[in-house]
Amino acid sequence: MRSIIVLIGLLFATSLSAQQLDSKQTYLAELKLLGKSFSNEFYPQYDKIYALPSQQFRAKIEQARSKFDAVLLKYQKTLDKTYVEDQQLEIKYYFDKLLIDYPVNHDIYIGKTSKQLSGIPESLKKNLIGFNDPQLLTNGDFVNYVKAFFAYQLNLELRKPAYRHIDNQQLNAIWKLIPRYVSNQKCKDFWTAEYLYQHMDNNGVKNLQTIYANFKSSCRDTALLNKVATLYAGDLAGRRGHLVKAYKKIGTLDLDLHIFLPDSLKQDSKRPVMVYFHGGSWSEGKPDWFFDVCQNYAKKGWVACAVEYRTYSRQGTLPFEAVKDAKSAIRWLRQHANELNIDPNRIVASGNSAGGHLVLSTALADQWNEKTDDLSFSSVPNVLLVNAGVYDLTDRPTAWIRKDLKDKNMVKEISPNFLIKANLPPTLILHGTDDQSVPYQSAQKFVEQSKQKGNTSIEFYPLEKAGHFIWFDPKYAPEVNKTRNDFLKKLGY
Repeated sequence: MRSIIVLIGLLFATSLSAQQLDSKQTYLAELKLLGKSFSNEFYPQYDKIYALPSQQFRAKIEQARSKFDAVLLKYQKTLDKTYVEDQQLEIKYYFDKLLIDYPVNHDIYIGKTSKQLSGIPESLKKNLIGFNDPQLLTNGDFVNYVKAFFAYQLNLELRKPAYRHIDNQQLNAIWKLIPRYVSNQKCKDFWTAEYLYQHMDNNGVKNLQTIYANFKSSCRDTALLNKVATLYAGDLAGRRGHLVKAYKKIGTLDLDLHIFLPDSLKQDSKRPVMVYFHGGSWSEGKPDWFFDVCQNYAKKGWVACAVEYRTYSRQGTLPFEAVKDAKSAIRWLRQHANELNIDPNRIVASGNSAGGHLVLSTALADQWNEKTDDLSFSSVPNVLLVNAGVYDLTDRPTAWIRKDLKDKNMVKEISPNFLIKANLPPTLILHGTDDQSVPYQSAQKFVEQSKQKGNTSIEFYPLEKAGHFIWFDPKYAPEVNKTRNDFLKKLGY
């Protein structure tokens, strides 16, 4: 009798499990349709929605949240209890993230810093208790919410004068913020490792000795310690074995050129120079990303350089400062051409995304020069190579740059599409037709208007159906590299 009861129980459980599986699939299908509908409504008009007054914005988000809650409630009785609880958390933190994003995004899209703090973060204070719950760290929506919360707090913290003249500003600020909100050791280890790793991965290890030593002494999680230590050691090793020269000093900060020299530098004739400007939306990025390709160029007999320039994440600067740095770097190379045995008339500048913008700015942004620069040396490279560059800083994605500018039109002084002129050096423009970060039409406009100005040595190479990251997308990178090499060969490089 007992075995029959057990068998009936197993059959019932199997039947229930199949029913739950079917219900889950139906629920997810309906949720997917709802999610697509929300995304199609929300994200295309992201800027307009975040520009709404606080109460209107909140009402819009809560209305959307209620629809997702209703779908879950509809299927709740036929779903596994643990799965329902997970879904409730995911819905909660997804929409809470949109709410906590409001103060920073609102200021960006109304074009000024609000005089009064938004009440939305205060209304979400109940979420702080979860910051010390290690189990929540496996929930992606919760992790994204916490990052958004810290982004809001960073925005306030960085207003303090103490950060103005230090390097790695955002990391130093987050290092003070984490202990204010996180006391659980596992959670603290997670967040300090997360922010330190991401900073090193995207900004490098320069001037991080103190913070890294603090992390090593406080973190108890061996796996996280090893992960961070491996990246730190790798970045340090990558900075050795080549020439590092400070091309400019800003306060106490030295800006470096990482210079890779061919073995036969002293014996042979003057060398052409390849100069790389990294991308990263002028907010992050590191010259290290180009160390490997610089080494390859040096093996071919070139002198190759990767440029460190000021970014928003590290120095709190806008692209205006990055433009000045890019121009200073080109001038420095010409000033030191003899000691490096380089040909000052064969300097090729290359950049991806924001780096592509800087390449163009060295030749176009005449109004932006460092006061300490010797203007008798030209900042205009002899060849410009631009991968998925940025041509217009008056659009929606660059609204953060204009937020606190008294004259919003000032960005036109560093926007290539507003600076087009004759006598550009030979220029190659590569851009994906499906670029979602920088509109293809902006690159097309730059090329067409440049040709109208008489620039016959500009070439445009569209990549059909390619997105933004054409320089390392395995589907397009070989084509990008071949096109660049062919262009240089035609010029005699």
